[in-house]
Amino acid sequence: MRFTDQGAQRRIANQPKPFSAEEHADLRKQLRNVNFIKPRFADETEINIAVVCRKWKRYCKEQNLGEWQTALENVTRETMMSFFLRVSEWSKGKIKSWGTTQVYIRQFQQLYNTVTGRSMDRNDAKELYKFHHTILIPRFGYRAPNINGKPVLGADNLQAILTFNIAYDTGIFPSERQRPQLAGCYQLLYYTGARPAEIVHAERKTPKDGCTDEIFKLKGVKSINHECGKDNDSLLDRLLLQETAGRGRPKALCYEDILMMIVRHPVTGRAVPAMAVKFIHHKGADNKPRPTVFFFTPARKLIFCAVSTIIALALHDQAFDAASLTDATQILRAEVRGPVQSTALRWKQSMLKVPIFRKLSGGALAVGEAMSYSKLRDDMGRQSLDAGFEKAWTPRFARRGAANAANGNASDAVRDQMIRHDPKFARFQGAYLNENVEFDLQNTFLEEETEEQMYKVFAHVSLTRDPRATRDMVPKEVWENLSPDPEILELEQRRQNLKGGQYRVQGDENEAEIRRLTEEIRSKRDQRDKNVVKEYREYYFYNRPTWDIERQENGEEEEEYAEPETNLQIPERTRLAHILCHQPVDCSHDKLMELWIEAIDLMVTLCNKRETVRRDRIRTHPQPKQPIEEESPQAKSFPLLLDPNQCPVCVGDERLPLEERTFKYCRPAVRNDHFDNQHLVERERAIQRGDLIRCNHPQCQHDPNFPTLDAFRRHVHDSHGVSLRTSDQVMQRRSKKFKRRLMAKGMEAQAEGQS
Repeated sequence: MRFTDQGAQRRIANQPKPFSAEEHADLRKQLRNVNFIKPRFADETEINIAVVCRKWKRYCKEQNLGEWQTALENVTRETMMSFFLRVSEWSKGKIKSWGTTQVYIRQFQQLYNTVTGRSMDRNDAKELYKFHHTILIPRFGYRAPNINGKPVLGADNLQAILTFNIAYDTGIFPSERQRPQLAGCYQLLYYTGARPAEIVHAERKTPKDGCTDEIFKLKGVKSINHECGKDNDSLLDRLLLQETAGRGRPKALCYEDILMMIVRHPVTGRAVPAMAVKFIHHKGADNKPRPTVFFFTPARKLIFCAVSTIIALALHDQAFDAASLTDATQILRAEVRGPVQSTALRWKQSMLKVPIFRKLSGGALAVGEAMSYSKLRDDMGRQSLDAGFEKAWTPRFARRGAANAANGNASDAVRDQMIRHDPKFARFQGAYLNENVEFDLQNTFLEEETEEQMYKVFAHVSLTRDPRATRDMVPKEVWENLSPDPEILELEQRRQNLKGGQYRVQGDENEAEIRRLTEEIRSKRDQRDKNVVKEYREYYFYNRPTWDIERQENGEEEEEYAEPETNLQIPERTRLAHILCHQPVDCSHDKLMELWIEAIDLMVTLCNKRETVRRDRIRTHPQPKQPIEEESPQAKSFPLLLDPNQCPVCVGDERLPLEERTFKYCRPAVRNDHFDNQHLVERERAIQRGDLIRCNHPQCQHDPNFPTLDAFRRHVHDSHGVSLRTSDQVMQRRSKKFKRRLMAKGMEAQAEGQS
């Protein structure tokens, strides 16, 4: 019945009604008055054009050029040169490369073409680029693009980052599911050379100032002599303003893009899990779709296995359509029966358009929101620095590594297909080819044995890695001897004079200025600390080789480096790190299958765990290792009457370790801040949806749920002895924070306007 229903739905699909002869005649008359139909740009391009438009509006207002559209239609060569000089003055210290300003010029040309309906004069554009190269670049000291090199990653780098992610990373995520998600992203980026936008959500939000709608609300530019009638252009406007049907899914890798299957090996006859991943959101996919399908088989080392990671995430999401596929054993021991070569593992219909790598907010896993590109980029950069690499990684490092791995091992046509390049542009040689020559020309010329293994090390970023280095490695004595910043001192002195020796500033006539100064001081301190951390890392990596040579000359003994111990709070993560990082080399098939099953099940369990910042207070010394098989704490081990400094929600959160569930804050006010920031919003949203609130205490699992927040607060106070803030107190606290933010932002905007 379902098949026949689908066929009927396809037959009765809405089709556009054909125009009559009279309507075609009216359309031709209307099209006669249209000089230019605006091109359909990608969403990112429209946002970029809107950003340049915002700068142009600011320039027109500052230089008294009148209405921005009129000024753009009548723009002259000297005005464009002055505009980009002013843009460079606004962005002084922010723009580093002249590639950025050159992109601004191209986007301004797109803005001119879109608004006026004609191309910019070729001679004017040529003179503008000459002005850019001869005046702007030397005046502002812009460097050439990619002058700092194009780092390329290799297999040893992937192993280092995967090992650090699971075994040594002390970063705290809203949920430990982020670790398998990061591992899956790293593996797919390395093995496919995909851009991050093909895997996670990388679309920017449309500017809220309405600039995008102002530019693109009309799809056509009509002639100047055209007189608009009341109903004259209704037909044409309907055609121009119609929207393209939406995708109906996030622009990221979803379950429907992955085919998981069990395949019969053509040689051994064993049933082997495999998967096919189709990437459809490549660059330019809206105009020229070029889907690319990659096939994956199990890796010999479990830490490299992308199939295992996707299976673990799917099991955690309960995404398999077959009800029996609930653990790794059922999947890895499945057989291929009958005359077929493979058996597909189908997904549930409700999961097809759900992203694989999803967003985590407040410890909860979003249903339809994909992980953002900024989250992937920030976590990748932080983990690479903490793992001892000299430079923070970006996803492009992995893309270059994949492209160079395919170069020479695959034909140029296949290489360009995998990287999603058009062969006629030869983009690989210009942008992705490793600048480190991977060939021993010296020994080849001398007809000696080549050093192939050495040149593999030379070609990748692991050449300068120092596992002793971390992201923030500034010694304590450097911070203590750091001279105070005179600009920060001046701001603090101004704030102190305004405060007049008073601690509380609420209601003071200078409250807004004091809060603005406080925000500015905080921002400058943060920026200074970041600069100190960055400069010390550069100082360390530059001078460390010299220090080692001097120690050798002085006869000092070599510092013994011992691999750090795996000191983790979550026992499942400890066991998983041991399996992945210390897999035996000579492992039989049956033993490998056992480890494989255990690793996937541990990843699924790890997805339900989480840590908080309280971990750092609890872990004052290495904790004894806890066996995985230990039973979870019984409900009776948590007393019904809690300490007033304990969180009533965290006590019942089984994702947390025991030490964090029983953690006591220093005073009730701090515990209330934690509850309001971490748990209250989730319960307020549940009330808005019409859901009931449940008490998480282990001894209250069977108690009735609560329809209001006040009822929940009374229960927590009467049953558990913990007093939470009332609704009025919460609103008062939020109102104060909101007013303080408005004061700081308002005064900042006023200061910028005066400058």
